[in-house]
Amino acid sequence: MPSQHFPDQIIVPSFKQLVLYTGNVMLTSTTATAGKHWNKKSNTELVQAISDTLDISLKGTDKPSFRYYTETELLEVPDLRLSSRIHPDDRNDVEVTAKLFYLDGCSEYQPSHIDKAINHLQQLLNVKSIDTFIVSFDADDSASSVSKAWKDLEAYHERGVISKLGLADFDYQTLTNFLNKKDLKVKPCVDQVHFDQCCSLPQDLIRLGKEHGIEMTFNGDTTEILTTDALSTLLSNHNVVKEKTRCRSVVADKGYIVVGDVA
Repeated sequence: MPSQHFPDQIIVPSFKQLVLYTGNVMLTSTTATAGKHWNKKSNTELVQAISDTLDISLKGTDKPSFRYYTETELLEVPDLRLSSRIHPDDRNDVEVTAKLFYLDGCSEYQPSHIDKAINHLQQLLNVKSIDTFIVSFDADDSASSVSKAWKDLEAYHERGVISKLGLADFDYQTLTNFLNKKDLKVKPCVDQVHFDQCCSLPQDLIRLGKEHGIEMTFNGDTTEILTTDALSTLLSNHNVVKEKTRCRSVVADKGYIVVGDVA
């Protein structure tokens, strides 16, 4: 993809991969706007956070506000405000909970997906360990991909990088099948379940959670938190790309890390 130059915007080099750090959305105006959409499975917060980061990082400055890695053709758009970094002295007082979303258009699972997600998170927050790591699989992900991903997460758990593992939107039957896996070493500690009407969880799911010591919680995240078309539109509107971008994954804690490839 050729480099592009636009008025009031620095030159963006040709790239094939993108990593974008939104920073802590709790410190921006995006949270207030997105909060009212909680029960509508809205991805408003993420979309606004990406747009805000692109505005700050790519416009109105005469200095490069991104990192570009020639060998891998990777464009990294950082959180210039460093709003998510945790001071080492405060680490014991901060609970780090992260969530990895597998999105539409992802290829068959690869170990690098987990490795990159955790590495990006460690860099963003300036931490070595994660207290709770939740993974949200796409509805079309195969049982084989889910098993491979969980096995790699178990390895991080065994090394002490992750303290607790969790799942998202596993119903009674799916969770039962998962817990009955013969090669399961680490049970999930939490199952985040989304309902349009946040009133009560299914009783069979509650009983299953109590039986296995799994906390059942509500979450307001849409399972389709960012589509390929939405990301492509955002990058196009900010004059970053013309080609379609495949959105690989998103990690969310206080903010978001978006990873994508240019088709």
